[in-house]
Amino acid sequence: MSHLTVAASEDTFRRLFATVRDNISESTSGSADLGPFSVAWNVGFRLEDGTVDLQNDNSVLVSELDVVYDPLQLSFGIDIPEICIGGFCILALPFVGCVVRVPRICIFSADPDINLPIDISGLVESEISGSFRINTRHFVDPGRTPGMTNLDAEDANVPDKWQFLLDPIWLDIDPIDIADTVGNILDQAIEHVVDGLQGFLPGWVRDLIKAILGPIVDLVRAILDIADDIDEWLSNLLGVSIGILDFVATIVADYFANRYPIFELEDPLPVLDYDGPLIPVKIPVRGVGVNITDDEMILTADVGA
Repeated sequence: MSHLTVAASEDTFRRLFATVRDNISESTSGSADLGPFSVAWNVGFRLEDGTVDLQNDNSVLVSELDVVYDPLQLSFGIDIPEICIGGFCILALPFVGCVVRVPRICIFSADPDINLPIDISGLVESEISGSFRINTRHFVDPGRTPGMTNLDAEDANVPDKWQFLLDPIWLDIDPIDIADTVGNILDQAIEHVVDGLQGFLPGWVRDLIKAILGPIVDLVRAILDIADDIDEWLSNLLGVSIGILDFVATIVADYFANRYPIFELEDPLPVLDYDGPLIPVKIPVRGVGVNITDDEMILTADVGA
């Protein structure tokens, strides 16, 4: 029979879990060349809400954790084929050649021609669910030097600890949910930038370019290969091309399994604090175990050498 038993109710466990959940946040940035366009990103996320249920098979079920993306900033680089008009001769003289030409005007000569920044922070969410077992780990604080005794480590606030961590059995993250307004934001941004690129041109030139190529906004959408459902296109871009879902799942698993224990037990366990000239009393903790029922998490351990 174990010397030490600590039980935490399901409600207490949920509060412990919320503390870990609220400490999980991460960000990443990068860029990728996706053929006719490039994209750079600055993405961060945090977790909110979710439900936690203890299971009698010694596991913990976590459902519908909200993944809130903030910031979520994208910058598209778009290369539009160069368009030139004019330059043809309107007056030529024998033996001289062309003496008067229509001015030649070219646009979309840069690469990329358009840098389109889009900030959709707070407008994108997904959900993550999973089942976890609780693993135990004896943790030696990296701040503890080899020559320290247990009392030295206690005084320096770097004692050894038994840690209880949520190790994922499985994790499932839902596809990214993009608000309908995001599609409108991207469409309006493309139209605004394209109009700006042509703003210096005379009206007749803009009309001629549109007559040659059709609406420039449609051209940009074609270069980006945007499907009719722009929200679906963005979801695929974020989840597949950029790999945001894999990034979130990896970070969440690492935080729970390695970085933030759900509970800690100091080892050796303090029994009596300093009392004047008397030193503290601490007893070693061994044989640590954990059991989960529908109602509570039960931690057990033996004490003594």
